[in-house]
Amino acid sequence: MQKIPLNLAKSGMRLAKAVFNEKGLVLCGEGVELSEALISRLSNLNINKITVEGHPVDTGVEEKPLEEQLKDLEKRFEKVKSDPLMKMIKDTIERQIRERMRTNI
Repeated sequence: MQKIPLNLAKSGMRLAKAVFNEKGLVLCGEGVELSEALISRLSNLNINKITVEGHPVDTGVEEKPLEEQLKDLEKRFEKVKSDPLMKMIKDTIERQIRERMRTNI
């Protein structure tokens, strides 16, 4: 699963998550195959990003390995590690990183 800018979407890609408008209404359901017409309609509705199946687009950003991401996270929170609220925030971010890495494999 990969979140991509709509302008990088191509016909034939399949949505991994539903697309919602600003009011929370579903515009396209999960699993819908994109067509040029649908991409154009989403663009006209000011949809900027979509989540598609797989990793079809090279965004030019290489994701760091899990260990390196966790090391960076520790470094960012080093000065506030004694603050319980900041520890909760760090733990939440760490869970998100681990979950993202788990679902991307």
